[in-house]
Amino acid sequence: MSSLQQIKPISFLSRAPDPTDPRLAELAKAEGESSEGGVAIVGYPDDEGVRLNGGRPGADLGPAEIRRWLYRMTPHARRTLKAFRDLGDWTAREKIGERHEHARQHAAEVLRSGSQLLTLGGGNDYAYPDGMGFLDQKFEQKPLIINIDAHLDVRDLSKGLTSGTPFFRLLESGVPFDFLEIGIQGQCNSQNHWDYVESKGGKILSFDEWVDSGLTLSDFVVRGAGDWLLRARPTFLAVDMDAFAWPFAQGTSAAWPLGLDPVQYHALAQLLFRRLNVLVYGLYETSPPLDQGGGTARLAAQFAHGYLHHV
Repeated sequence: MSSLQQIKPISFLSRAPDPTDPRLAELAKAEGESSEGGVAIVGYPDDEGVRLNGGRPGADLGPAEIRRWLYRMTPHARRTLKAFRDLGDWTAREKIGERHEHARQHAAEVLRSGSQLLTLGGGNDYAYPDGMGFLDQKFEQKPLIINIDAHLDVRDLSKGLTSGTPFFRLLESGVPFDFLEIGIQGQCNSQNHWDYVESKGGKILSFDEWVDSGLTLSDFVVRGAGDWLLRARPTFLAVDMDAFAWPFAQGTSAAWPLGLDPVQYHALAQLLFRRLNVLVYGLYETSPPLDQGGGTARLAAQFAHGYLHHV
């Protein structure tokens, strides 16, 4: 049976608290306080889906390493920090499908409580329970799911519930949503997978198209997404850290030398946070054993920091 292992943010501090220089670890809500409203953080220390997909293992250590950098950060001096609490890490002995189902139920429960959800992976297969927990809310507006990734991740289930299957599972769920894939790389995806996404009404904004456009990433996405970004509707933003170029994020299960620029992505993320109602923000596949110098975990932590301060 799945359960949540409580995390104490203060344990990630490397120095004594200083009231003139507070860190996020000191500002997280205490255990036992209401989780309604604000942002709830959950970690998925699980890379079985990565290993089933033939990826490089190590993402099970991602949540702890992201927290190590996140909780040492100061709140932004010019932006308002949202109320947040860390609900802990999923721990389970059950099969991967059961883990996903319990994570889905928990994500749905967090959203029903009025909180937004920030998840730290772990394999990208957890985009499925995060996405289904999001879709389980039965919104009046048609929801939007955005995948920032080098991979389409729409493999069928013939090899099990791998990290390559989450968006296939979501698209086959029967729940309607708009689907936007950004940063997709040509060497990572078959024509069959490309055709499948488009047959389901999804839009693919590839890395090559962005480079060829000469536009900033934000302008490229706004142009390519059309009217999908014009209203503040419910959104799940999923980020696989292998979307970013190797110099910025080599510590992932499938890193490539070419990829997105994190500065341009940060600007895009802030635009999406302003325009849309991003209820779930998932950061997947940070792999500390592959992360020389800790750059990928620090980058994921900076993305998390940006979400905690978004409007």
